[in-house]
Amino acid sequence: MDVHNNWRRAFVGTMADISAAAQWAETVTADQELPDELVFALQLCLEELMCNIVRHGGTGHWDSGGDPPLVLAAPLNVEIDIAIDSHCVSLTVEDDGKPFDVVNAPAHAIDRPLDEVEPGGLGVQLIKKFASKLTYQQAGLGNRVVVEFLR
Repeated sequence: MDVHNNWRRAFVGTMADISAAAQWAETVTADQELPDELVFALQLCLEELMCNIVRHGGTGHWDSGGDPPLVLAAPLNVEIDIAIDSHCVSLTVEDDGKPFDVVNAPAHAIDRPLDEVEPGGLGVQLIKKFASKLTYQQAGLGNRVVVEFLR
């Protein structure tokens, strides 16, 4: 019989909660005897998804230099679920921001010298690189992204 462990926690779409979510995920994965590479991949994908929610999910728009919008809307609601079984680790991130299909979003090529790489889209590329499976649907709070990592 496959043992399935599940953790769920709510956050808000703020810079401070990106760090809080990462720390929570680290706590969840610490006692699960997961390979370091898998923990790193989960952390990276979680942080990239949260950054995209904070920067692009609301009504304000951040400029390319990373400066916040002049008019800030209320932070978005974000719910994160981590499910672990003997075959897979699944990270589900739901938010009530603007719809954004990360699966079909164009990812910028990163096979060029760093000074030629265009800003933006690199996080999407990293998520796609580290995920064993990536799905998106409009569900739950609004957006639901599921990132699976095979063990």
